[in-house]
Amino acid sequence: MSFAAEPYAQFVDNLLRGLTGGVVRTRFRFIDEERPFQLKPPGAILPSTLIVFGQAKGTYRQFALGRDFGLTADNSIDWRARADGSPAADAVWPDEGTDFFANYDHTGPSGGVPILSDRNPGSVVRMLAESFSVEMAVLSKQLENVYRAGFLETAEGRDLDQLTTLVGVTRRTCANAVGTVVFSRNSPATGDITIVAGTRVSTAEPPLATFQTVVDRVLRRGNLSVELEVRAEEAGPPGVVRANAITVLNQPVQGIDRIANPIATELGSDDERDDELRRRARRALEAAGRATAGALIGGLATLPGVRDKYVRIDEDHLARPGVVTLRVAAELDDATCARAIELIEQTRPVGVRVMHDLDRHSTLGPLEPSVDQVDDGLDDEPGALTVSGVFYPVVIAVKILPASAAISAQDRALLKAAGERAVHEVIADVGIGEPLIYNRLVAALMALDGVLDAQVEAYPWSASASAMAASTRRANLEPSKPLRPSLDVDHHGSLTVEIGGELIALDLEIEVTLAGAGLVGDTAANREEARIIVATDLRDGVSRLTQLSPGALLGLVGTSDNYAVTSLHYTAEFIQGGVRLASADPTIAVSTLERPWVRSVKLKPGGA
Repeated sequence: MSFAAEPYAQFVDNLLRGLTGGVVRTRFRFIDEERPFQLKPPGAILPSTLIVFGQAKGTYRQFALGRDFGLTADNSIDWRARADGSPAADAVWPDEGTDFFANYDHTGPSGGVPILSDRNPGSVVRMLAESFSVEMAVLSKQLENVYRAGFLETAEGRDLDQLTTLVGVTRRTCANAVGTVVFSRNSPATGDITIVAGTRVSTAEPPLATFQTVVDRVLRRGNLSVELEVRAEEAGPPGVVRANAITVLNQPVQGIDRIANPIATELGSDDERDDELRRRARRALEAAGRATAGALIGGLATLPGVRDKYVRIDEDHLARPGVVTLRVAAELDDATCARAIELIEQTRPVGVRVMHDLDRHSTLGPLEPSVDQVDDGLDDEPGALTVSGVFYPVVIAVKILPASAAISAQDRALLKAAGERAVHEVIADVGIGEPLIYNRLVAALMALDGVLDAQVEAYPWSASASAMAASTRRANLEPSKPLRPSLDVDHHGSLTVEIGGELIALDLEIEVTLAGAGLVGDTAANREEARIIVATDLRDGVSRLTQLSPGALLGLVGTSDNYAVTSLHYTAEFIQGGVRLASADPTIAVSTLERPWVRSVKLKPGGA
């Protein structure tokens, strides 16, 4: 159910209309099963007196006759709709499943006049109605406050404090130290990076102090850093730390390379705001429900370098009752593995066995219980789980064509590094068992500054690229098992990024023969005008050629009644390589990393 307070004026209308012979609060529920919403008046309805009210978007709303609804000949309320059944362009409907009400006057069975009929200001009837309405409006508002106080999203102040106490979260007061932490990158961000409220950071040296960011903040594209407010999790002096002491990001944020607090933290001057408390309570609710798969994933996601997407949980209630298998597709050190085991033991349901693959990450030896060391004969069962790794090695080859033809060697290196980062960020966002979406790779590369075009080929490490069709190398990669795509060379993955734009400079000499109107007037000027037009055609079309030859270049020249290009010759030079071809009119196959460029076009001496 939902509740929205009705205003004082609505209560006045209800009482006045009811006391003077009108019909008030005819109730309907806005669901398809109750259509048509038909009124049953004792006499003919006076349409000008019809008032329909209810809830729309969670608040009180009085609907308009003619705009939101209409009154049919059989006294039904007809909500205005499009042909597909959705609300009309300017119509507002009640919220689905909520009640709406109708008030109206009528002529009566025989046109009789009610005993009480004076609705004018100052009348006894109106004074009584207004007096009662004040109390009813106050009570309605109080009931709405009670309703809102029961929900995390709408409770405020003391009500919110009492609500969050149910999940063990209390408001942090001015006794909790506050400060700021700068989240930084080594290079300008290629896209917006969101750091959500509640991101945990801590000091690197004992005594350890842990903090949480207070608000959401975005590191904008092209920027190197963003500063966020943080508040200590523990009250009192332990939260006061020196400058540059906060350097550990407890859960990695994609695109952030390092953090630091530029100034020392200090005891706060304000209590925690309602929105901050809500965020903490929401996170506590997500992780509070132990004995569930979500609780296991939420607990492991607090470890450094582990996202919720990197955890895979499988259970088969029929084949293996009481057994849960868990994989973590991330590289973990010994300390993190030990902490993961502790979290699993704290979160798992009593009587349920969790088999995991964390011994694969650790150098401490087998950690119990292990997916690979299953007793009770489980490995002998059909379809028993065997783990040879959780990574799906992929090979990705990227060719980037820069927007600028005159890109420097330094900019070329920067663009290559940016392309590698973009691909790694996409891979890092793919969870265990999820497909690698080809278009996401292309979109991430195309979003980089200075990229004109990008060509991507991706395929599994075990497959041979030469044996695969081009369409297969440019499609989504879906692991056949619950594995996570990896480019790490230790997992046999690889990434190559090549920057195109190798300029092939062409110097052309053309012979132009004038005809028709081209023979009238200054011949030299007409030939020069023809040269300019031909040069424009060549420069506009040369980038589309995959092979350079005199015939292919001539094919780019448009036809004209005033001139004709009777011959075309050229020489070529590879700018970045510093190679100039000695032969005239060489046939050159243009690769995806090369860009033909018409550097000059001149007329052959003589001509007509």
